[in-house]
Amino acid sequence: MPDTLYPPFSIFLRFLLFFICLPGISIAATSSASAPTQEQQVEKLQDMYRDLTSISFNFNQITSTGGGRQRQGAGNGIFYRPKDKPGVMRWNYTRPDVQIILNDGSKLSIYTQKDNQMIVTSAKELQSDITYAFFAGTRNLLDDFSVTPADDRFVFSSPDMELQATQLVPRQPHGQIQSMHLWFDQDFLIRKIIMVDHFDSTTELLFTQIRHNNLPVDSPDTLADILRLDLPPGTDIISQ
Repeated sequence: MPDTLYPPFSIFLRFLLFFICLPGISIAATSSASAPTQEQQVEKLQDMYRDLTSISFNFNQITSTGGGRQRQGAGNGIFYRPKDKPGVMRWNYTRPDVQIILNDGSKLSIYTQKDNQMIVTSAKELQSDITYAFFAGTRNLLDDFSVTPADDRFVFSSPDMELQATQLVPRQPHGQIQSMHLWFDQDFLIRKIIMVDHFDSTTELLFTQIRHNNLPVDSPDTLADILRLDLPPGTDIISQ
């Protein structure tokens, strides 16, 4: 499998992308009289992403491992949810190498230009993960994650907007995630995520140029544009 950026991205995929790629269902709201403020904010965050029809953004990614080693990447992403259909999500990496990661609602396709190769696999294998529930609405986020203040070692602020920070820790041991740190604005749009694994390696994603619910609703042409992959002749397609 191409490994340019996929390993750190797969963690984020479980946490965010696939979670907004299925229609949400209603969940019971936590009582405002008893819920701590941070828990209320996380519920509003979940509600906002569950109700999205589209969101697009630019991103920068830094993955840091032991010994001070870092990998950096950048690109843009788009999510689109047609009416009564699973949502689709596309990430276009432009640095350090061209890579496209596309979820069409049933399959995950990963095209890596330098390898002239595309891996195609089912998305269903990820659905059993507790993090799948983050935006799908299949479960209440607070059932699976404890909400605590962000770790003091992670600091982020913006001169242009007021941000809230919170930390999510799986209530039960998770195979990949030790903790997730989120920074979000007053509209409950996520501006930055830091993911920490069990080896204290971190993957940082910074989002800019965020635009939400700005695409035509239920447009076949918009959907076709997002799904289009103009692969070069001779691309090796591997189904798993």
